[in-house]
Amino acid sequence: MGDHKLLDTTQIVNGIAVLLSFFVGYKYALKRQELKEQTDNNSKKTDEAKGAVGGGGSTNVSAKLFASFSHNYKMVLLVRNDLKMGKGKIAAQCGHGAVGAYQKAVHRTPSLVRAWENTGCAKVALKVESEAEMMALKRAAEAKGLNTCLIRDAGRTQIEPNSKTVLAIGPAAVEAIDQVTGHLKLL
Repeated sequence: MGDHKLLDTTQIVNGIAVLLSFFVGYKYALKRQELKEQTDNNSKKTDEAKGAVGGGGSTNVSAKLFASFSHNYKMVLLVRNDLKMGKGKIAAQCGHGAVGAYQKAVHRTPSLVRAWENTGCAKVALKVESEAEMMALKRAAEAKGLNTCLIRDAGRTQIEPNSKTVLAIGPAAVEAIDQVTGHLKLL
């Protein structure tokens, strides 16, 4: 009877290993196909820009795939320090910002969202000292093509209605976001 339980446990472990292997392989195949499509589209655009009719060098899709998995991605949440919000209020506003930015990015940049999800969904809270500074950073981020989500508070608790509390930027490559927010301090 004891051998029977050992066999069942072994079967379960093997089944989990097979399912995990399938999932990893499936995600790899999806990413490889996505990169191949991006490469094909970029190659077509390059050919059109050069006035060529076909040809062109082939791009190493495996190298791009590896690079996308080793690349770092993040989302930053810029919190207005001048509003003197409590910790709970800041947490709630950052939550609104993260969800809002994610929802926008899923439609606008799904491949960046997947890359961010595959690398741990990093989120960093930074402080800004004024609404003017926050809005300047919003314009700078949008000029670089980064996803943004500005949160305005309803004004039911600690602060005035329609106050701009948090600006979420990303998810995107760490380097791209740091070009806009790299000088800011942690909250």
